[in-house]
Amino acid sequence: MASKQTDESGGSAVRKTRFVATCASSQEGADTPEQTEPAGGLRKRTLVAGVSMGVGALLCFVLSAGFSGGQSAVSDTAAPEISSLREQIRITEAKTAALPKADDAERGLTAALTAAGQVAKLQNDYRYLTPSVAADGGSLDTATSQSTLRNLIPYFAPSVHQADLGPWYLLASDKDVAAGVGIPMSFSSGFEWVAQVPYLVNDDSTITVTWLAMETRTGAGERPAVLAWARADYGLVRKAFVNIQTGTTATGEALKQEVKAP
Repeated sequence: MASKQTDESGGSAVRKTRFVATCASSQEGADTPEQTEPAGGLRKRTLVAGVSMGVGALLCFVLSAGFSGGQSAVSDTAAPEISSLREQIRITEAKTAALPKADDAERGLTAALTAAGQVAKLQNDYRYLTPSVAADGGSLDTATSQSTLRNLIPYFAPSVHQADLGPWYLLASDKDVAAGVGIPMSFSSGFEWVAQVPYLVNDDSTITVTWLAMETRTGAGERPAVLAWARADYGLVRKAFVNIQTGTTATGEALKQEVKAP
């Protein structure tokens, strides 16, 4: 069973979850972040509309049941249920009306995936710092990481703490690469961050995006392991990410490079 520890950043609305689980693609078992199944951008709209129709049908049934023996008034026992069902219909219809139209949803999903791809690229840039982090006993040099951090900030809402935009994961084996300016641009780390394609627009006009840190050095016939994950909500109004959560799998926990908080 996975263990989950939650740390609250002081004065920040950002949650950072420590999630240690067995990687789904490893031989140890499966407990990786749940992935949304492709169902089309409008699955949420169809689902809500279906719920509304179901609640409406139930309301009609209760109303018909309330009129028995030729009575012209709803029974006292049925009245509270009818009132509750009417409120459910009102809430469901409001949620349906708030959902974006098909074209808007498609554009929002595309925008979220594009932003997520840029975030993945920038998180991958942090891998070049692994040798210096290892040499400094796990301390991240803010001067060398500042450039990547500045480029990440525009993709996140102001409520997101900058400490949560540091390296989400570094691989310990990457520390063996020569430190400093000698690191080649073709540096091939043992993993890379990959943004997963989002498919659904949430009721609050956000799109949940997941990133996976995938192993890139595998033997013949082996599937790449998931070493770490990150998740955030992309707001269609703000056009920025909020509510960051990060964690590692059991495999990734054993292979990671420790990074101390600045």
